[in-house]
Parts: sequence; C-alpha cells; structure tokens
Amino acid sequence: MSFKSFFNRLTGQAQSTTESEQSTAPSGGFGELGVEKLKAVINEVTAAFPLFERAGFAIDEVQVEIGLAPKLMPRFRHVKDISVEEQQAIIDEASSKQLIQFMLISLFKSSKMKNLIQDPKLDFHAIEIDLTATPSVRGIFKAVSHSERIVRIGDHDLH
Repeated sequence: MSFKSFFNRLTGQAQSTTESEQSTAPSGGFGELGVEKLKAVINEVTAAFPLFERAGFAIDEVQVEIGLAPKLMPRFRHVKDISVEEQQAIIDEASSKQLIQFMLISLFKSSKMKNLIQDPKLDFHAIEIDLTATPSVRGIFKAVSHSERIVRIGDHDLH
C-alpha cells in the first residue's frame, strides 16, 4: 500500500468526492467533512506528544494548513537516543494507532539524517513530518551559531 493511500485511509479522504461531500463543500475550498477529519488527526497527533517525548523527540511546533489539500506538519527536535529495544516497545505501544506508529518509525529512521551533511557550519536542527495525501519527512539543517568563526578543514585561504 502506498503512503498516499495509507494516509487517505487514515484520514478518511477518498480519491473522488461523493455527492454528499460536494453539496457540503463550499466552492473554492474544502468542506466541513475535511475540517472535521483534520481536527481528528490533529487531536490524535497532539494526544501522542508524551509518547514522542519518551521516544526522544521534543515537539518544536505544529503547522496546520487548510486548503484544497489540508496539511498537518509537526516539527520535532531529536533530544536523546534510546535503545532499539525501547524504540520497538514504543512502536508496539502505538500499535492501535497506525498514524502515530508511522510517525514514530519515521522519526527513528530520520534521526539518522544528521549524518547526511558533514559541514561544520551546519547542524541537524529538526525533523518535520508533512502529513498530507503524500506524506514526507524532512530533515532541517541550520547554520551553527557563530559559524563565521568556523574554519573548514582544507580551507587554506585564511587572509
């Protein structure tokens, strides 16, 4: 099953709109049914914040985008490593909530992104999960404080 169909199944979004949805949806936006589903997803995700924290991730922010394709974008910061056994126990604890399980697995795998960029002027800052019809996970790297003082190995032009 693709992530798109998985997310659609979790949020109750169908590929095509039914007649009853078309009648309740205002033109140019999405209807009350979409808003209610988005609220349910937000509630499920925010209720799981303590679980994410036990998994070693602090919640920095949550962005909500309402439009033709609604989005929920929680941003996490990796604050501590936990053992593989602890990871599996937390994933198992969320077994009845497929969306939360997907997010936990994504966070555990994405925390390894910090090794993608090996530049001393950039630091692995956050992981953002884009919960839409096509979910994605994004690693965010930011400039290190006082990075102007950092000299990269191999930089010989020191003036």
